[in-house]
Amino acid sequence: MDGQHNRALGNAGEELAARWLTDHGFRVVARNLRTSYGELDVIVEKNGHVHVVEVKTRRGTGYGSPLEAIDHRKQEHLRRSTMAALAAGIPGLTRSIRGIHIDAMSILMSDGTAPVIEFVEDILA
Repeated sequence: MDGQHNRALGNAGEELAARWLTDHGFRVVARNLRTSYGELDVIVEKNGHVHVVEVKTRRGTGYGSPLEAIDHRKQEHLRRSTMAALAAGIPGLTRSIRGIHIDAMSILMSDGTAPVIEFVEDILA
């Protein structure tokens, strides 16, 4: 049951993320894109720049901030998955690429309050 609950929370967070990104001028290119290294949550484009967005959704901060879950191992996964996706070609990407960014989005969804969304660009060191 817990796995289904976590999946539902993650799906709701990704939906909010896609909506937020669209509202801020990004065009959603792909969601849940599978690569040989794993899955990329949301891929968006704005002004020729491709943004791969890792979405972390939590109900609270009891286990730390959602962004803290993007550790060195996860960053390496994102780097490899992004390179694999670019090499294979990203469906829906119609323009030439001027830049590539790996970003993160934190979504806190507490009962009875509006979600708190934080978007951080270029998270890789």
